[in-house]
Amino acid sequence: MRQKAHSSKRNHNRRNSNGAQLAEFGPALALLVGIIIVPLLDLSLLPIRWILAQNLVNDYSRQLSLCETFSQSLRRLNAFPSLSSRLRDLGGIRTDSIDMHLKVSRVSGGAGNQAELNISTPGAIPGVWLPNGANAPCSYLLEIQINSLMSPAFLFPKCGIDIPGLNSPVPLLLTASHNWENLGRDPRTHCFFLNE
Repeated sequence: MRQKAHSSKRNHNRRNSNGAQLAEFGPALALLVGIIIVPLLDLSLLPIRWILAQNLVNDYSRQLSLCETFSQSLRRLNAFPSLSSRLRDLGGIRTDSIDMHLKVSRVSGGAGNQAELNISTPGAIPGVWLPNGANAPCSYLLEIQINSLMSPAFLFPKCGIDIPGLNSPVPLLLTASHNWENLGRDPRTHCFFLNE
């Protein structure tokens, strides 16, 4: 009889510990999903958005470098659909600023001390930096730099501090460059197309 009471007590203890483990598993699983898995899935969307945005910026820099003049490429950057609106259409991307400029740099040692020049307005390239200038030969790159904020699929409520990617957007700098293709001169004005 004593043996039966002891074995039934052991079975009762085993059932209670198994029941407690099962009862604790549900909240632990909810915490695991809510605190670790959902934020990781949410953050996994950021690299996908970055790749799509970077490809779009690369494509725009290539298209704009094929324009006839620098002023035409500036107009096309802001024409509908603008680069800013195309990035916004990807979802979760907000552009703070877009800077496009021509980066002129010497290919080999030439006259002067300055090695490169950034031009953001048409007609501002000094004569020594043109293809027939004293610093020639030069390379001409069309560069685009975009300060953007990229958000994951959803943002968690703020808890006093900003955590980029969880409760605030992630600031990202998107850059792309492409060689300026048209180094010819306008037959009417005899000015270089890249400086118009």
